[in-house]
This record gives sequence, structure tokens and C-alpha cells, in this order.
Amino acid sequence: MSNRISLSLVAAFAAVAIAAPVHAQVRSTVDASALDAAVAARPDRSRAFVTSTLTSGNALAAAATMGLSPENVAARIAALDDASAKKVADQILAGGDSTVVISTTAIIIGLLILILLTR
Repeated sequence: MSNRISLSLVAAFAAVAIAAPVHAQVRSTVDASALDAAVAARPDRSRAFVTSTLTSGNALAAAATMGLSPENVAARIAALDDASAKKVADQILAGGDSTVVISTTAIIIGLLILILLTR
């Protein structure tokens, strides 16, 4: 009985292992011209995202505390080129620049050192 289960598990694993690469080689349903158009339209979406985010009530209130008027914010957004608009949009989505980054690996190493020192 256990040989049948083992053989079934091996067969199932082999089927999954073979099916994944074969499925990954299927041609895309989107043609190259549609992909190129989507990439070309991205700066417009980035600029629209930056504009909608930075002209929201909370953003304008934060700008007012820094001495910027809504007109000044709009003028600065309009002055952004496409690359800058994309960079600002990426920073907004990422939460801006962080000054302190503690990786999971650093935390695990720290915990291991702490465990070794307490023994």
C-alpha cells in the first residue's frame, strides 16, 4: 500500500514539475504592439497619479504647513519631466525614502547572537 502512495506522490510531483515549464512557454495573448503602447502610456499614468496624490486634501494641508500654496504645488507638478514624474510616483507608492532599513536576515542574525550569548 505504501509503495502505491509513494508511486502516486512521485507521479504527481513529476506531472506538476513538467507542467509548470510547459505552461510557461505558452505564447502571450497580448501582442508586442499592445505591450509597447502600454509602456509608452506609463509616464502619463505616473503624472496623473502624482497629480491626484499631491493635490489631495491631506497633501495640500501638509504643503501648507511647509509654506506652499496649492498653486505652487500645481506649478511644481507641471514642471516635472516624465522621468521625474515616474520617480516621484515610485517614491509615493514605496512610501518615500527610508533612512533605516533592517532586513530579516539582520534580525535573524541578531537573534542568533543573542541566543548564543545567553547560554
